[in-house]
Amino acid sequence: MQVRKITRSLFAFTGALLFSLGLMPASADAAGAQLLSHRAIYDMQLYSAHRGSGLSGARGSMVYSFRESCEGWTSETNVKMQLIYAEGDQVGTDWAFASWESKDGKSYQYSTKQTRNGQEVENLKGRVRRSAPDAAAKAEFSSPEGEVIELTKETLFPTRHLNELLAAGAAGKKIFSRMVFDGASLDNPYRINVIVVNKSPLTETATAAKLEGVLKKAGLENLPVKHYRMAFFPARSRQEAPEFELGVDYRADGVSRFIRQDFGDFVIDLKLKDIEVFDRPGC
Repeated sequence: MQVRKITRSLFAFTGALLFSLGLMPASADAAGAQLLSHRAIYDMQLYSAHRGSGLSGARGSMVYSFRESCEGWTSETNVKMQLIYAEGDQVGTDWAFASWESKDGKSYQYSTKQTRNGQEVENLKGRVRRSAPDAAAKAEFSSPEGEVIELTKETLFPTRHLNELLAAGAAGKKIFSRMVFDGASLDNPYRINVIVVNKSPLTETATAAKLEGVLKKAGLENLPVKHYRMAFFPARSRQEAPEFELGVDYRADGVSRFIRQDFGDFVIDLKLKDIEVFDRPGC
């Protein structure tokens, strides 16, 4: 169950992570911001765990790639993770997610594949077509074949969600809530409630200085950082508590340098290790 919870939350990175890696569109939209196309590598490790969780350690890495084209945005996330339990057992998980979102907000395609100790445990693929960016629609899966999820007109795709989220933060809003579909699990869509904090948990620490050094090495200037605390509630669940929570450091240009995933009885951190910046398309 712990492995499933962790890998589901790593959408978070695809959009808030998954949704969590935070990118803003480069089009002239509500935020008026430019997207930074890039490839980022993150180190993953256990931050803390309650005794009852059974976890004694976690390690791994995540590679996230985002590219803008003239018609839309493509993202890919690949995670390799090892969970270590107090009794000595280890579980290895590979998780891959890819998506394409059109700039007109009418089309979205997605695929997810997860293996556990070398055995495939999940394979999702599908697409959404909308008559308008704010129209109700259906997410139609080709894997599992015939699976359909109804989406209300308020439901956003990941890039648009992050665009609105970061625009809200830039405008000084402290609370933000939206329904979001990314296709990374059958628990979609999620209601994501966000609290925006001006300071990161890493403020004025050696870790923050190290992360800024990684960004500087890639030729990126220092920019203001806000911390976004996100709580994820599956739309079809009646539980009052979130399924999981994310805390994400976003720079003003939409690049994420640090992510903290809180599952209640254990917490996992991801820290930026390397970043490569891509050129924008010549549209």
